[in-house]
Amino acid sequence: MRKLNLFLLVIFPFTALFAQEGKFDRNIMAGVYAGGGINMPVRLTTKYITEETSPWHGFASYSAGVSFSGMVSPVYGIEIAASWSHHKTGFELSPPIYDESKVYTESFKTFSIPVTFKRYLRNNFFLSAGTIVDFARGDKPVRLDAQTGFGLTLGAGREFRSRWITFDISPGMELHSVVPFTEDTYHQRLFVAGIKIGLSYNLTHSMISQEQGN
Repeated sequence: MRKLNLFLLVIFPFTALFAQEGKFDRNIMAGVYAGGGINMPVRLTTKYITEETSPWHGFASYSAGVSFSGMVSPVYGIEIAASWSHHKTGFELSPPIYDESKVYTESFKTFSIPVTFKRYLRNNFFLSAGTIVDFARGDKPVRLDAQTGFGLTLGAGREFRSRWITFDISPGMELHSVVPFTEDTYHQRLFVAGIKIGLSYNLTHSMISQEQGN
């Protein structure tokens, strides 16, 4: 079952891309983005683990990165990015060893490659969905599974366009390490809900203007 899920997560972006009739040669954008939100470790299994820490508490997650995007049809676009994220999680020891509840925290960083597909609606609104490839940095979490693997992302938003520049704002959700690369210890997945803001430059218009100038 895990191999099937891994196959679907890998093949989904390429299937969606080549299913379009258009070519990846219109409105090619390069940009930067940043985001923030609230995280919560969740478990995707009911398996009982005696060593597991619980309950978990949600704290902040931050991310920033660079992106390249383009249109594959009049209403479909694809975006490939590279981002760096910082996550802070909180937990309590179970069974409790103190009379009063005490929350412990730990922080860790990830490097991610999200591949996102956008379906554009009227007035530059869009829906987005895609996959995320996560890699844990050197400071891996101790109480939480390293979030290294394939994840999922889902969102919606709007773009504000000029001839050269596009500004976009997008609330969304991410579920990391749905299909992990390494063996699970506690079976936790990091869920993040937040908002991203991006700024992109239209490379296509720049190249067309240069050609017309020559």
